[in-house]
Amino acid sequence: MADWIISILLACVVVLIIRKLVVDRRKGKSSCGCSCSNCAMCGCCHKK
Repeated sequence: MADWIISILLACVVVLIIRKLVVDRRKGKSSCGCSCSNCAMCGCCHKK
């Protein structure tokens, strides 16, 4: 029974994290630290 409870709690945490990322993405926020001028993925974070 404890395994089920722990699994449900972990699933809830994962869902909340994903939801936060999606909401932030829709608001235009990014998880980028912004000091990535030499980063190969800079175009993905900072579209011009």
